[in-house]
Amino acid sequence: MSLKPEVRRGGGLPFGMVANLWMCDPRYSTNARVLYAILVSYADTQGRNTALGHPYRRELARQLGVSISTLDRTLFEMEVAGMITVEERLDPLHPGNHDASIYHLHDAGVMWQGTAVWNDPLPPGVKAADVAKARREQRVEAKKRAGYEHRGGVEKGVSTRALGAARKQGGGVTHDATPGVTGDATLASPTTPNIYSPVHNPLPDASRTAEGQVTPGFARAHARENAQADESSETGGCAAPTQTSPRPRTIKTTAARPLPGEDEAYAVLDALGLWERGRTPKLIRDRVRDLLRCGRTADHVRARVHSGWLRAQGPERALLPAGDPDAIRRPVGFLATVLEMGHDCERPDCELGVLLATNAECSACGFRQAERAALRAEAKIAADKAALPAPPPRERRTPQAQQPEQQSTWYCAISTCRRPGLGPEPEVALCPDCLQQAQDVVRRAGR
Repeated sequence: MSLKPEVRRGGGLPFGMVANLWMCDPRYSTNARVLYAILVSYADTQGRNTALGHPYRRELARQLGVSISTLDRTLFEMEVAGMITVEERLDPLHPGNHDASIYHLHDAGVMWQGTAVWNDPLPPGVKAADVAKARREQRVEAKKRAGYEHRGGVEKGVSTRALGAARKQGGGVTHDATPGVTGDATLASPTTPNIYSPVHNPLPDASRTAEGQVTPGFARAHARENAQADESSETGGCAAPTQTSPRPRTIKTTAARPLPGEDEAYAVLDALGLWERGRTPKLIRDRVRDLLRCGRTADHVRARVHSGWLRAQGPERALLPAGDPDAIRRPVGFLATVLEMGHDCERPDCELGVLLATNAECSACGFRQAERAALRAEAKIAADKAALPAPPPRERRTPQAQQPEQQSTWYCAISTCRRPGLGPEPEVALCPDCLQQAQDVVRRAGR
């Protein structure tokens, strides 16, 4: 095509930014909001490379996951909602093509950087899909009133399944087939015989090789040929080869290697009497092997059985009737859960806070223990604060009247000092320092 579709967006908005007002508005359908985000990714492709090509209708429908007709309905819904304007263009080389449309986005008026004004054409609480559907129905009615005759398709209200079933029962009308003109068939290349097939390359004795050994494949082929020949001779015609079922595929499996202490662990579990001795269920065997692979022994399995199964009164609860709320309906599954949840640490090699390989304390369990202690301390502090009596209400103190600031009314008589003084002017206009110096001079002169 000479023309390519474009998505134009004004307002100088940054790439990838979408209008939150539109994306969170339930009046627009999910397809409309997703298609708006897809069109934003194609906006202003003349100045950058989106690596997605051009927004053709088929490509937009594929990315939205709908058909082209659903895409057209979604675009019309967005036009009704005032989100976009579709400018259709005809291809000069192919005037019947409308894929080179221009999609004008009007989200600049609802963005924080936008300078344009966007007026919402939808009334409050009215969905855009309902308005678009009403307008499409109005268009159809207008075409019917204008005398437009709908061609093709099925009338509204007619079931396509019932129509197809009626056509199958009544039979369809077909035209006479016209024979085609073909040339004589020629062999393009010689057929290469199958060297492993007894039909193409039979041995003198199909059931035996040169060394005199019986070959199963050739023997079966020879017997099949004899059977077909006998059948064709009896019926007097050509017999089709009988179809035999394929040989079942054989899967070779190897027994799992025994782990140290596995038999002792099974003996501990068999003593519980939940199954026949020596026939441990696969679910229990998998749990035991998971424990032993991490370095545990049969003693660890025995400890988990005692702490989880016996302490929970498993033997007694397993014998209770089915209607009892304390009864264990599936003892094997309960025991498997006990073996699996013997500890609450995420490390598989941790057993009661100690690492099996190094006998060191587990850091994860220590951290969890410290976290629980901190939570307990925090809860205790909160409880102590809640138990304290309420403090008495504070008395509201009235601010004391501020005394007027005294201003300087006289200055020291010494020309080199001239320090200002406060209050009434004394008989000797000297500051305290100058007065002290003068008294010292008179005292020394009197001596």
